[in-house]
Amino acid sequence: MKTVIYILLPQFAEHELPYLTQPLRTDGMAMKENPQYENKIAAASMEPVEAISGFRLLPDYTFETIPDDYAALVLIGGYGWQGEAAERVVPLVADAIRRGRIVGAICNAASWMASKGFLNDIRHTGNGVEQLQLWGGEHYTNAAGYVHSQAVSDKHIVTANGSGHLEFACELLNLLQNDEPQEIEQYKTFYKLGLVELTKMMTQTKPRFTFNTIGLFTTDNARMVTFYRDVFGFQTEWNGTDPNVEMTLGASRIIMFPRDAFEQMTSRQYAYPAGDNGTIEISFDVPSFADVDKEYERAVSMGAKPIFVPTTEPWGQRTCYVADPEGNLIEISSFFE
Repeated sequence: MKTVIYILLPQFAEHELPYLTQPLRTDGMAMKENPQYENKIAAASMEPVEAISGFRLLPDYTFETIPDDYAALVLIGGYGWQGEAAERVVPLVADAIRRGRIVGAICNAASWMASKGFLNDIRHTGNGVEQLQLWGGEHYTNAAGYVHSQAVSDKHIVTANGSGHLEFACELLNLLQNDEPQEIEQYKTFYKLGLVELTKMMTQTKPRFTFNTIGLFTTDNARMVTFYRDVFGFQTEWNGTDPNVEMTLGASRIIMFPRDAFEQMTSRQYAYPAGDNGTIEISFDVPSFADVDKEYERAVSMGAKPIFVPTTEPWGQRTCYVADPEGNLIEISSFFE
């Protein structure tokens, strides 16, 4: 059985332990019959180590008696990382990194890692880049590698901020390959949402349909792509040759497909409307009445065909219509003066 060793200094943060220690020994329903790992504590001496809460834990090893064959070295945060005992941890971490062992550091332990230069060539996180710079001084040279995330894993080193103990544990569980990735994700979801919300989510009836997109059959994809990109700000990764075009505006999506290619694909012909198309409408909201007028004038100046000038309707909506190059009608409107 492999060993995960937790480095505890006086006034350690015991709430940063259980999300990792528990799943190494239990599957959530019962104790594992054949766990891969055992949890062990290392401290400056064999005397009980006192947590922030006042609870005390008995170490299994001192820093000098840690066995060589451990799987991971996990530095638990707390208020002891600026004390003398922390200096004795430096060679342990340096040796673990040199040997490719998994290293975890959370909260103030991550700040301590910055102060010793251990984060200078990896992506990492912690209690804010400012704290890492404060603790690290000239020894911390990788502010560009800081990631605003609860926990970050890079090159077998996991770092986390003081509220990221669940994410910290899951990153380590993945590196340790303690369970299948989907099981670890379920574990994370369970503690993130709680049993009540998770049960609701798992028992919700799925709708028969979810809306996908609006498709426009075209005679000239390139002209339509240019229009919707330049006039309305849609984005696309279309390569200019494939028949299918996807364009997005925030969370909204439209697709375009040539009429002749669609007929070839479906082995039949269709009767398409000619000229200004009163069959469908694409509608855009803008923030205010003034924006309706502004966007109407802009669209027309960029090639949209004017259909219906900006008008304030009796129901309180200011609206206008233009047409795209294929004759499809586009509404621009607002309910806010």
